[in-house]
Formats: sequence, structure tokens, C-alpha cells
Amino acid sequence: MMDNKTIKNLIQNYDKAELQKLLIAILSKNSAAQQVLLDYCRKNGKPLKQEDYSAIILNQLENHWTRASEIIDEFNEYGGGPEEEEEIACDELEKMTELLETEEIPWEPRKELLEEVLDFIRMDNSGFSDMLTDLADAMCRTREEKVYLADFLSQSKGYYGNWASEIYRACGEDGKYLESKKANLHYSWDYLELARYYEKHKDSKQALQIVQEGFQKLDGRLDEIYQYLFQYYVKHDDRKALEKLYHDSEKKRMNQDTITELMYGYYKERGEYENQKAALLKLLSCSNTAELYKLYRKCRQELTQEDFAKEEKGILKTIKERNLSAYFDILLDKNETKEVMDYILHPGQCGGWGIDQGHYFTKRLSAQYPREIVELYWKETASYAKMGKEANYARAVSVLKEIRQIMKSNMWTDEWKARYQAFLEEHRRKKLLLKLLERFKA
Repeated sequence: MMDNKTIKNLIQNYDKAELQKLLIAILSKNSAAQQVLLDYCRKNGKPLKQEDYSAIILNQLENHWTRASEIIDEFNEYGGGPEEEEEIACDELEKMTELLETEEIPWEPRKELLEEVLDFIRMDNSGFSDMLTDLADAMCRTREEKVYLADFLSQSKGYYGNWASEIYRACGEDGKYLESKKANLHYSWDYLELARYYEKHKDSKQALQIVQEGFQKLDGRLDEIYQYLFQYYVKHDDRKALEKLYHDSEKKRMNQDTITELMYGYYKERGEYENQKAALLKLLSCSNTAELYKLYRKCRQELTQEDFAKEEKGILKTIKERNLSAYFDILLDKNETKEVMDYILHPGQCGGWGIDQGHYFTKRLSAQYPREIVELYWKETASYAKMGKEANYARAVSVLKEIRQIMKSNMWTDEWKARYQAFLEEHRRKKLLLKLLERFKA
């Protein structure tokens, strides 16, 4: 690349007319040079007539789009492309958005560019969809222009159809909003958004019907729909509809936890013990497994002593099947340790050594089963040492500290020293492990 001094030496003998001719020749063959000229005139040139300034802005916009669209077109064909080209296209699109947001550009040229942008959005295979939709939004300023955009988007389903609905609603196009929204009811929040629209327009009956329709048609998570319907029926003291909702929810494969918990609270607040008990016991089968330990304690607190004694065996069976860790926590609370220890001691038979990650259970059992746990820990230490790498050596050192603590607290000091020395001898060639053990006080 030539420096400024060389360039000045080359052009100093040309007059104004010749320089203009040279500049035109360069610009006619180089779009990047055109953009440099446009940027210069816009920011540093002499005061321009409005039509000249507008022409500069339009040319800038078109030049940015030409460079961006060439790359986007190629990405559309192949479903992607080089990262360097992606960055160039993104930069051009950002510059276009900046111009659209800061400059006054007539609708007709904006509309022409918008049509090209919308063609790429329709293809939706370039990876630029998010930036293109932002650009399309920036191209439309007035209410009429935004409705024009929404009319295009409404031809699609899913994300673009919902975007069209949002635009129609913001523009006060209630009829088009309802038509578009009803054509794009895919998730619970779609139904609830439409219900909130009807509520705002004082049509609670239609709002309820929309949410009921969502409950009947949708699968998957329906938490918000359950909450809406539950609150509506409670507010209107419609016990029959509430019980029907609870009954119909059993046909759904998901979300049993949400409605069951709501009904449990409903029965409890009204002092309906038998219904409360039934809902609480059902929660054991449908709630998040992380809640099972708390639910067991709740059963013990809220069920009568006679009912809890009758139900506990079945409660524990359900918890064991759904969350073994929670089940073991309960056993340890009850000081029933044998089943937990047997499970941990026979990982091959039960397949459950991983349940004690971080020594969650064995730390709590070490006082009652010190010998069994020490032997487990020695095996674990040997395994980490054999695997190599610093992270595994660090784990071995950590387990050694736990072994030392258990053995010394049980007065097995001599055995500890002998076995630790044997460990050092066995792994004497592992310099990294020995280095980590330098600060370890046997």
C-alpha cells in the first residue's frame, strides 16, 4: 500500500479537472472507494443541498447492502460460511441500521431495500436472521410502515407470526392482531397472552375459553395455564370446575406436580384433611424428585400418627424408586444405616457407588463404620493415583486427608503411617503426585 507522501508526489502535477477525472475513474471501479468518498462528504465536506445530502445517504445505504447481501446470498446457498465474511456482513448491516436510525430517508427507497431484506428473511438459511429482522424493524418508522412489515411477517407461522401479532397490537390493529395471534397459538404463553388481551378489553368469558382451549390442545409444561385456571375457579368459587380440572389433569403426562400442589394447598386451607392427605400422597409420585425429602417430612408432620404409620412403607417405597439419595437421607435420619452401607459397599452388585459423590454419605457413616469406609477410601485413592494427571492426583491427596483423619481418630496411627509409607513407595516415580504431597503432613 502506498503511503501519503508517494500519493502526493504522484498527483501533485495534475490540475483540478484531471484530478476529478482520475477520481471518477477510481470510483467507477471500486465500491469501497465510493463508500470512502460518501463517508467523507457526509462528515467532512462543505455544506450540501438537502437533495445532495439525501443522495449521499442513499448511496451509502445501498453500498452497505450490496456488500452485505452478496455474502448473505452465499451463506443462504450453503447454510453458512467463513467467519471473516460473516463479520464483514454483520459490520455492513450494523452500519445500515445506524443510518436508518439517525437519518431521514424517504419510504420508497427504504421499501425497495426492505423487500430485498424480507426475501432473505423468508429463506431463513443464512444465519443472519436476527440481524435482518432488526434491520427490517429499523426500516419501518411510521404506523403504516410497521403494519406493512407485519403483513409480510403474518404469512409465516411461529416466531415471525408472533412478531407480526406484536406489531399489530402495538399499532392498534385489533382485528389483524386477533387473526394473527389465533393462527399462532403454539405454547401456553401464546394462549395466556391472548387471554390477557381479552381481559384488557373486559371480556373475561372469552379469556377463560382461550385458556381452556390451550389446556385441551397443548401437551408439555402447562404450569401457567394450571395457575390461571386454578385462580379463576377459586376466585369464582367454582368447586365443580376446579375438581374437573384436577381430574382432567390426570390425562396429561406432565405438570401433575403443579396442579396437585395447588389442590393440596386448596384443601389444606379449607381444612379438608382427607383430600389434603390424598393430594400430598399424590405429590410423592409426580413432584420434582428434589422435593421428595421435604415431602416425606411434610407427610410426617401433617398426617395423623395413625395414617402416617399406615402409609410410611408405601411412601418410602415411592421415594426409593424415584430418588435413592433422598431415600438414604431419610434412612440416616431414622438411624437406619445398614441398607445405606450395604449399597455403598457393593457398587458392582447394586451399581451405586456414584451416589456417594463427594463422600456425601460415607462422611456421615464413618463414625459407625470406620473400617469399611477407610478401606473404600484406600481403594479410591489408589484408583486416582493410577489414572495420572494433576487433577486426579489432587483428588487422591484429598481422600488421603480423610483417611488420615478417620484412622487417627480411631487410634490406628501406626497402621496409618505404615500404609501411607507403602503408598509413597508404590508411587515413588510419580513426581507430580509426590510434589502435591510435600505439604501433606502424615
